[in-house]
Amino acid sequence: MTTVDLSNTYTNWAKRNIELNGFTDESRYIFIAADVIQYLQTLAPASFDIIVMDPPTFSNSKKMDGVLDIQRDHVSLVNNCLHALSPGGLLYFSNNYTKFQLDEQAIPASSIRDITKATTPFDFEGKLKRSCFLITK
Repeated sequence: MTTVDLSNTYTNWAKRNIELNGFTDESRYIFIAADVIQYLQTLAPASFDIIVMDPPTFSNSKKMDGVLDIQRDHVSLVNNCLHALSPGGLLYFSNNYTKFQLDEQAIPASSIRDITKATTPFDFEGKLKRSCFLITK
């Protein structure tokens, strides 16, 4: 498992949560504080079987080049994830932009399913403003 986040705080938080759940093998659980946009571009094809991507709606962090706007940038993010997935690999893509529209035509996936409703707890129906998709390479 590899976790990548620009924030050292969130990277350390993820590492601590994994350790608290008994997963301590440092060769199997890797935590990287980096710009995911740049990191994805360094990956060889078929590097992963499953990717979970939950980017912010917007980021202009001083630690990254440029600005992330999830509506504008989601196609390149998703396509870079697909490049890094093995054949038949799965991308779980979630975001919190309330007006988000997935550009399915620009994503060369074998299938794209909106799983927002299936992944929303019943007591949060109508309260959570997010989109969640299962994208298969």
